[in-house]
Amino acid sequence: MKQPSQSFLYAGIDGGGTRTRVLAVWADGSCAALALGNSSSINAAGREIAAVNLEATLFEAAEKAGSEPRFAAAFFGMAGVNDSTAAYLVGNLIREFPEVTVENFEVANDTRALHAATFGVDSGVVLIGGTGSKCYGRAADGREWEAGGVESLLGDEGSAYDLAIRGMKAAVRSMDGRGPKTMLEETLFRALRLSEYGEISQRLHQDSLENPGQPMTKTEIAAYARYVTEAWEAGDAVAKEIFEASMASAVELVAAVARKLEFSSATLRVGITGGALLNEPGNGVFRRKLAEALPGATVVVPEIPPVAGSALRALAMGGITLTPEVVENLKRTLPAGA
Repeated sequence: MKQPSQSFLYAGIDGGGTRTRVLAVWADGSCAALALGNSSSINAAGREIAAVNLEATLFEAAEKAGSEPRFAAAFFGMAGVNDSTAAYLVGNLIREFPEVTVENFEVANDTRALHAATFGVDSGVVLIGGTGSKCYGRAADGREWEAGGVESLLGDEGSAYDLAIRGMKAAVRSMDGRGPKTMLEETLFRALRLSEYGEISQRLHQDSLENPGQPMTKTEIAAYARYVTEAWEAGDAVAKEIFEASMASAVELVAAVARKLEFSSATLRVGITGGALLNEPGNGVFRRKLAEALPGATVVVPEIPPVAGSALRALAMGGITLTPEVVENLKRTLPAGA
């Protein structure tokens, strides 16, 4: 197969609920530029804002690479793209970019990018625990299954949002006298800048700190997870229970996918990413809960980030053979912060 010209740019995109990462690479796998932008999740940011953020980040990546804003191929691993309708909607946004051209592209859930970054074309299960959460697995025979990822109203187990909501509920129960006392009660007032109890509803639904006059976004709410972590570090018993429950729910996602794909727990590999799973105490609690539920399963932290997995998929879409040299070029030149 004839290799496309090195002058063509390829792009891997990791479109999260909080941040968007675009990694531009050349045909030999070497990284040309990394650009970071705001959320491009249509669920978290809304369709119009997501489109603006996504195009701006792609444009910045091309500009940093010293190239025209034109990509030969791109793989968009996007949070919130859980069905064909969502993929179609995002695809239309990409086609209508006024300043950026993407000649060949695929839109899929961001778990596919994580899977490529972790296992390449091999089998395994991956779990994202960032602002939101989702689990995906692929068997050796090509069968796929996923669990979770139905957003904050019905899911997001093991994510920062999950930890934050559990923390806020515990704080309210503490104030009401319905639950055990917790330092989360005080931090909720501080985090939301409240002067009295009755202001909580107003802040959540009508008067966001970042966008006055609007409800708090999922991303804003998820930021409260850091206070749950602080409470855990201070020895707060309620915060400890929150992490135990949240990570147990995350393990349930993995167990469901492993069961559906008939993976043996003794040989199961689970790739993880996202602050809720990679940082302490979530990482330690998750690993312990996984060992209890699926003895023998091993946790794998990918050598390259999801955005690099997206870049590899983009290269393959563009007809580039993913030789060991191409993969090594990408790893060797991967920018800090990717």
